[in-house]
Amino acid sequence: MTELHTSRRIYTKDKLDSLFEVQETRKESHFTTLRKQCYCSKRRTWKCLISFFPIIKIVKSYKKDYIVGDLIAGLTVSFMHLPQGLAFSVLAGLPAVFGLYTTFFPLLFYTLFGTSPYVAFATNAVIALIVQKIVLSEVVLFKSSLLDSGPNTTVFINMSDINNNSLNLVTNGISEYDIIANKASTAMAASFLVGLILTTLGLLRLGFLLTYMSESFIGGFTTAAGIHIVSSQVPKMFGIEVSAHTGAGKLVKMYIELFSNIEKTVVSDVVITVICITVILVVKVCVNERLKERMKIPIPIDLIVVVVSTLISHFAKFEKNLGVSVIGDIPSGFRPPAIPALDIAPRILVDCIIMAILTLMLTISLAKLTAKTHNQRINDNQEMVAYGLTNILSSFFSCFPQSATPSRTMLDSDLGAETTLNSIPTILFMFLVILWIGQLFQSLPMSVLAAMITVAMKNLILQFGDLPKIWRINKLDFVIWIISCFVSVLVNLDYGIIAGIAFSITSVVIQHQVSSGILIGQAGNENVFLDCEKRKNVRDHENIKIFRFQTPLYFANAGQFKTQINRKVIDPMKLKKNSKKKTNALEMVNGQSKENSKFPKDIENSMDSKKMVQSAIHYIIIDCQMISHIDLTGISMLSQVIKEYKSVEIEIFLTNCSSDFLDTLTSAGVFENFPSESVFYDISDALHFIHKSEESERVEA
Repeated sequence: MTELHTSRRIYTKDKLDSLFEVQETRKESHFTTLRKQCYCSKRRTWKCLISFFPIIKIVKSYKKDYIVGDLIAGLTVSFMHLPQGLAFSVLAGLPAVFGLYTTFFPLLFYTLFGTSPYVAFATNAVIALIVQKIVLSEVVLFKSSLLDSGPNTTVFINMSDINNNSLNLVTNGISEYDIIANKASTAMAASFLVGLILTTLGLLRLGFLLTYMSESFIGGFTTAAGIHIVSSQVPKMFGIEVSAHTGAGKLVKMYIELFSNIEKTVVSDVVITVICITVILVVKVCVNERLKERMKIPIPIDLIVVVVSTLISHFAKFEKNLGVSVIGDIPSGFRPPAIPALDIAPRILVDCIIMAILTLMLTISLAKLTAKTHNQRINDNQEMVAYGLTNILSSFFSCFPQSATPSRTMLDSDLGAETTLNSIPTILFMFLVILWIGQLFQSLPMSVLAAMITVAMKNLILQFGDLPKIWRINKLDFVIWIISCFVSVLVNLDYGIIAGIAFSITSVVIQHQVSSGILIGQAGNENVFLDCEKRKNVRDHENIKIFRFQTPLYFANAGQFKTQINRKVIDPMKLKKNSKKKTNALEMVNGQSKENSKFPKDIENSMDSKKMVQSAIHYIIIDCQMISHIDLTGISMLSQVIKEYKSVEIEIFLTNCSSDFLDTLTSAGVFENFPSESVFYDISDALHFIHKSEESERVEA
């Protein structure tokens, strides 16, 4: 066995300060630092330009070796962008063509500003679900405002926003084009606000706010989002139209209405859904996932199912003969740019903040995961700015809010994309789709898209399987997961976010409140100190107790600190009270001895036991290595504990104190009443000092 022998002097706080003086560091003001950073030069201007437009550096350093990897990744992912773009646009409550726009433009803008070669920044199911909520709420308000204005109201709608360059006049009602225009306007405004929030967070370097979202909260919320997404597709699977429910309990209301009209089920839609789900699952799970290492390119089963089902539906005339719902008209070409209508911003701001946080949370986590896999680095702040600018610029081109999609991002990573230029083949493919190919999918059954969306949520729903592991690791994380999930499902997603984050923050306080101090002892005669309760063969010193508090000491747990040290070591107030009883008993005995009375047996036993307790502990060493922070309440409680033990002649020593901890005690004037000689470098120093003091006392005696 290898042995380690060390030899050094005993260090107190004063000895350390005298031998190793603290260097005074002059802190510059924020204004001075900012002034030094704000200077112009050609080199600095070029550096700022490259950091803001990473595409410049990528193009400048692009190699021929990158072409194959970028081309294969771009073309393969294109086959997923098309069907998922159509599906998630329908999920967002918008016509399918808007999903094509929200694939083309975000990919184009992210290529200019993004730093991750793997992030597929386009339509996302979770974001689309929240967009659906906003869109449906605004449509309800829009209809109410028009109907309240009177039965003979004439409404003018600009048809160039939808299809041809003509003007549509609607009297005594609300046209479908009018509703679509309102939905598009709402989605564009949401995209602009989400982008504005993300850009602001990036410029102000506020990405640290994500630390308040625990993994258990994210897991519970995304699972609930998956349930919401699948549930929103269930009516399409059955071919039943249900009302647009909003607010708390909308999922419950939807299922009640669905099962109330279950007799209206279109059998053809159910059959198509079952077949599509089965085929997609079999290929993805049994072929693509199992043969992942052998196949250079996975089978684009989503695209295959879309193409085949569209052809069958078109030639068999599913809509006419079987009553199957289809996508319908997909206009060709791009809509002219338009300024988002921000007059609705106050009504949708909260949902936009939620989408911005989710976009940042989902995308940056995927970017970091793929970067770690390929041993690369990404610029977090530039990524946030890229997400924001992409959403802002896309909002002028009829796009709804975007985010990274896990399936397409991980596919880019698996295929070995080299740079962000891998999106160029996808952009060209989507360009052709919007101009011409998109019209070929007019006969695509809605139930096929519902099946695709359902299968895409597989991994989110399967997160329920993580619950046993989370329970074993941390019970509070388990509770956070359950609360986030079930509040989101049974009430609504926005309430689930509030409940999840609130309980996540509360759990920190709870953990500190219930955190316990421990007694530690010496492992034999070695300079190793371990938990007395959990370890065997740990030596407890005869008249010394070593107490370790395992969290920062602040207002929320200052009372717990005192309770723990009194319970684990000894309560000085009880000791004082017992000592007083002992004194009274002695006085009574002395008075009775004059009358030749016998000493009461119970008082004698009490005196002996209390005498043993009082003489058992002379020193308490408080190990402060885990107290990284102490506030005013903590200082007050620590001073009170020292004072109470001093009143019963028990001496306190502090060890393993951080410099910040000691600076705070010094500023608070603690060392005016508590000697700095009682603060030692570590536990061994305090033990050696105590043993030498006891030896000196024995020699003098």
